Amino acid sequence: MVPIRAVALPAAAWVLFCMVWLLLAALGVPARVDGRSMNLTEAAAVSSHADAARLLGEGADPNARARLRAGLVKNVETVMTPLEAATGAIRTGPLKMLVDHGATIDQANYIVLWCAATSRNNQDMLRFLESRRPAAPIDCRTVPALW
Repeated sequence: MVPIRAVALPAAAWVLFCMVWLLLAALGVPARVDGRSMNLTEAAAVSSHADAARLLGEGADPNARARLRAGLVKNVETVMTPLEAATGAIRTGPLKMLVDHGATIDQANYIVLWCAATSRNNQDMLRFLESRRPAAPIDCRTVPALW
């Protein structure tokens, strides 16, 4: 009888936990322990296509600077745009999605993105930026590093 309890008790506890979790999820309670607490900058930094698509669908600004929590890709918290986060983290998966939803690459941020991609050897971003390269030479020594 004791071996049956030893097996049944943990299984019953797991079933109860799952039922409570599902009930709370249906009520929207666990929003802070899943991707719904992620902002667009963080989604771009970890290359989460699903979170980026959800956030953009909810109207997130693809050019807005937002907090990048410590521990996701850097040891310290910082604030940057989604394009900067994707470039510095070398995770350019959602890059086209960001640009398709209005993320701008212009004279103001091109050099920052180029220098960040160069310093991180982010070949995907360098190829993406190459078609937008300005005629003027780029001196990355004068650009503050993102990472």
